[in-house]
Amino acid sequence: MATPLQLQPAVESDVPRIVELERLAYADNPLTPIFFPGPFPPDVADTRAEELVSELRKNPTVRWVKAVDSHINELVAFAKWTIVETVDADTDADQAQPERSGNRNRTFGPGCNVEACEEFFGGIHRKRILHTLQTDPKHQRRGAGGLLIEWGLAIADDRHLPVYLESSPMAHSLYLKYGFYDIDQLRLDPKWNYGTADPTIYFMRRDAR
Repeated sequence: MATPLQLQPAVESDVPRIVELERLAYADNPLTPIFFPGPFPPDVADTRAEELVSELRKNPTVRWVKAVDSHINELVAFAKWTIVETVDADTDADQAQPERSGNRNRTFGPGCNVEACEEFFGGIHRKRILHTLQTDPKHQRRGAGGLLIEWGLAIADDRHLPVYLESSPMAHSLYLKYGFYDIDQLRLDPKWNYGTADPTIYFMRRDAR
């Protein structure tokens, strides 16, 4: 039986579901209580939605794509890509290693552990092309994530561009399957008492094809 999953462009009206998906995707992450201990203001979802819409409107390189279960007409997975039309040889050489100087444009609102978030998220690879990929836990292992990855890789291959991303330990093997390889790692300081959780971000690259 053919999968009922369909890829479609995500639009602003999808933002409430995207924000919900983000919450669901990270709910079981053992590091979430460290980064986002709360309490959160009542309008936290609205604020996050406004951030996403603002970025989409202001940044012409941002592309949203969603996987929809056509049987129930529900958005089950979402990805945000940055599609850069061209990358010259010098720029690509500079991207061979991740930047670890932090993202000065990132802010963390009420309910966040700002120090831990700055350490972990502030040190991520700012030249990534796949920024976000999230699947509703109820719909995992159906191939939605793979479809969203293949969508962006097809564009990158058409433009002969390398692709960069950061991966959690849970998604690491999936990205390896699609030809990515590790170029660096970042680990959260043990002072945050994360116990047996894996506090690693893998910086990954897939070469231009």
